[in-house]
Amino acid sequence: MVKIDVPHVFRVFAGARGLLTLLDRHCPGHGLVYNTVQMWRGRQIPTKWIAAVFYCIEREGHSCLEFLVDDDEFTTAPAPRNARSRG
Repeated sequence: MVKIDVPHVFRVFAGARGLLTLLDRHCPGHGLVYNTVQMWRGRQIPTKWIAAVFYCIEREGHSCLEFLVDDDEFTTAPAPRNARSRG
């Protein structure tokens, strides 16, 4: 599953304050407050705000692909059902 690497977003844009400033610049009138954006750090960015965040990322000259991570890439493949151990 492909997900947004939220910690990387916060690192690149200098935390919740930086991300909120970015949203203020490119999406004025969004209605977000600092505490709400700060809560995204420990969770995922809510679906409602992903498009706005990606829009700001692109406007700042970054590629959205830079902020995606594939969780399946880091897991091991399950063993086939009929696999026998060689031990």
